Amino acid sequence: MKGLDTNVIVRFLVRDDESQWQQADRYINQALENHQTCLINNIVLCEVAWVLRSRYKIKRDQLITILENLLNTNIFTFENYDNIAWAIHQMKSGNADFSDYLIVRINQQAGCDETASFDVKLGQLSQVYRLGS
Repeated sequence: MKGLDTNVIVRFLVRDDESQWQQADRYINQALENHQTCLINNIVLCEVAWVLRSRYKIKRDQLITILENLLNTNIFTFENYDNIAWAIHQMKSGNADFSDYLIVRINQQAGCDETASFDVKLGQLSQVYRLGS
């Protein structure tokens, strides 16, 4: 298995630098040819979502599609596939960021009965205790 950093995934997805895209594409495809997958860990996936939204101005529905496509390929392996799928599903009906939903789910999986947050959007989940008013 090969680990990937955020910038490799971003270049692979947006192809805004042809040279770096070719290098990323070649690296990922070489891993596939060698019967290896590429790991996208939780931190990298959260950074990818943030970069796509903030730097590349990808709309929320487009981001959901991108995340689903990444999750459903045989190219990549994920740190917490089920948790990521849950977070993407929550994005479809909620307004919070992907990383926030993933935090709640990982905390829940770790045994937390709730996650405290000041985030109004996230506070709509039953697993979240919203601080403040």
